[in-house]
Amino acid sequence: MTLRQIYIDLGANVGDTIESYRQKNPDAFVYGFEPNPRLAQQLRARFSDSGVIIFEKAAWILDGIRSFYLGHDLSSTLIDGKRPMPDYPEFEITYQEHVLVETIDIARWLLETFTKDVRITMKIDIEGAEYKLLQRMLDTDAVDLVDEIYCEFHHDRFPSVTAETHQRIVTEIGLRSALKQWR
Repeated sequence: MTLRQIYIDLGANVGDTIESYRQKNPDAFVYGFEPNPRLAQQLRARFSDSGVIIFEKAAWILDGIRSFYLGHDLSSTLIDGKRPMPDYPEFEITYQEHVLVETIDIARWLLETFTKDVRITMKIDIEGAEYKLLQRMLDTDAVDLVDEIYCEFHHDRFPSVTAETHQRIVTEIGLRSALKQWR
């Protein structure tokens, strides 16, 4: 028996990774999470006839409302204190400029939505929030539902994330899911 393919894109941005996954897995059921209101609107338009479900929510550890700090479409974040990248000033965050976004507890959502009778691939690119999210998935065992995780880690961009924390999360997640560093 072939398990139903599920693709979950946390930080879906403009949807290129969704499109790429769908080309290889046309029968997969796809969920995209994108808190940037402008990008979420573009995603809904791009995938309006495709069955892709787009949530205009930030992947997080709690359900609620939170400040989402805007910058370049590839650098906006829920997390305070992102270090500047002098070589890439276009990726700077304006912490004075934010929008309030709805957040979703991804671990809770996974546990309420899926069982092990599906095969889940998850892409995570959430600009520093990945550490708290992955820790929550470990703490709740939601990680055990996810077969593959492609994650862009930002440990070098946030002073609140130590090298030890990064390595511990990578090791613990890698023991329970096939973890691949994305990008």
